[in-house]
Amino acid sequence: METEKGLFSYYEGPLEEFLKAAIVTKEGLIKSIIATVSKRLINDLILHGIDTDVTWKHTIDNSAVRHAIKIHGNDKESLRGQSQLTVSDMLMIPTIVSSYDTITTSKNRRNQDTILYTKTMESGDTYFFAEEVRMGRHELAASTLYKRKKENSPTLIG
Repeated sequence: METEKGLFSYYEGPLEEFLKAAIVTKEGLIKSIIATVSKRLINDLILHGIDTDVTWKHTIDNSAVRHAIKIHGNDKESLRGQSQLTVSDMLMIPTIVSSYDTITTSKNRRNQDTILYTKTMESGDTYFFAEEVRMGRHELAASTLYKRKKENSPTLIG
């Protein structure tokens, strides 16, 4: 792990290992770099009024992983018309950010720009992945992920 100014550590290993470690790491902040921002996304974000460039990166931290699994990784997801989220689903994030079907942008409670990606996989499952735009670190930081089975009704992110 590489520490940046003592605030957090970047995990230097495969995403799957990071996700497993993130679920059990409750103390401190660890991050993983998922990918750099693509030229396609840069162009799409410009249309939405968000300025990024190729030096930006998609990141995920242990807090976001625990949130997604805690909120969307339980049996209650079926009541929302969604499917229970697993670590295997979280491994789809690089595919979602590199070949999304659509993006929408909005502001969160802290007035940060957010991006919601949708991606329907060959299985028919649709993934919804949200990121916050963190200007100071040039990061698009994972907020949450959930999925909907093909036969279920549409849902909205809360």
